[in-house]
Amino acid sequence: MKRTLAALLLCCAASACRHGGGGVSDAGIAQFHPSPRPKTQSPEISISNLDAEIADARRRAAKGEDVFQRKLPEKLVERASYLGTLDDYDEADALSAKNAELAPNDAAVRMTRAHVLSALHEFKDALAELDAAAAHGAEGPDVRRARASIFLATGRCAEAAPLWPAMPYPTDMAARGAMEQRLGHPQLAETLFERARLDFADVSPMRLAWMDFERARAFEREGDRIKARAYLEDALAAFPQYAHAAVHAATLEPPDAALAHLAVVEKRADDPDVLAAHADALRREKHDDEARAMTERAKARFEDLLTKHRLAFADHAARFYLGEGGDTKRALELAKVAAENGPTEEALELWVLAARAAGSNADVCAALAAADKTTCVPSGSRATLDLARKSCKP
Repeated sequence: MKRTLAALLLCCAASACRHGGGGVSDAGIAQFHPSPRPKTQSPEISISNLDAEIADARRRAAKGEDVFQRKLPEKLVERASYLGTLDDYDEADALSAKNAELAPNDAAVRMTRAHVLSALHEFKDALAELDAAAAHGAEGPDVRRARASIFLATGRCAEAAPLWPAMPYPTDMAARGAMEQRLGHPQLAETLFERARLDFADVSPMRLAWMDFERARAFEREGDRIKARAYLEDALAAFPQYAHAAVHAATLEPPDAALAHLAVVEKRADDPDVLAAHADALRREKHDDEARAMTERAKARFEDLLTKHRLAFADHAARFYLGEGGDTKRALELAKVAAENGPTEEALELWVLAARAAGSNADVCAALAAADKTTCVPSGSRATLDLARKSCKP
């Protein structure tokens, strides 16, 4: 998931909250061509290298080598966020908690613990870990960057902006671009994204795909589905195994293309969003029995994850139940949990959509009251929120 900057999957639109949003025509895509994609190494090599790093870190951590005890949770979160191997979060959570218990005064250990907690949407605890890391000598820019990411994930964009450090690397430029879009500066965001693409000189297809994914997300929030699909397709061209990109692309492309992208991801992923997107594509292909079976698989996986990491998966599960899962009461329950924990504009829109579907005027009004407090510009969520205001009757 996603789950840090790239971890939040936002498949809802004002008009629909199914995984299938109707798609974007190939003719529409042909009207737009991104600048040339930088060359990177083989995705298979990158995955093999990451798997090897994790295996090596696991072996060396077992021998008590401190640096690898710290490194392993970070690498597990990285693999989970790209490949959708969500069981990696369980191991990262357990290891980082154990490390923090054994070495409470180690700034690097506390930073890692904060990163894992943030990935699991345990934002309050993550901020406390950042405070502890700073108290024990963690680098100021690292702490500020991590704190700003959490503020973005909790609808505190105005507080995040001044914390973000300098942007010496393309990934920093792309992250700042995502922030500027949410602050209501889409042209500045696009300038930063393009500069990041032109300056990208890394060999990692994962990092390039992440940058394209964040750019696509910015266009999604602005309602530009053509450009969003173009950059999602670029992300998948660079790194076809990227679970988040495949799920988002599936909402914007024909079902046969969606199934092809999801088939690559499903070789490793155990992410229910992938299963739900697969179910939607099957439904659009008129394979109703297969779609129902896949939906049941997604439901079982969501419920399993909710028992372990409720805050991390509440928003994803809410979207599922509002769409393929077909349970508006459950959707509302989970959307409220997600919005109260991370009141971003998208989470608040989801709460409104679920409340309207479930017929809860009180929840519509509560979500709108929370939306008035966010300092992020709602952009694509604005239409839903404005329409809801007309029906809210306190």
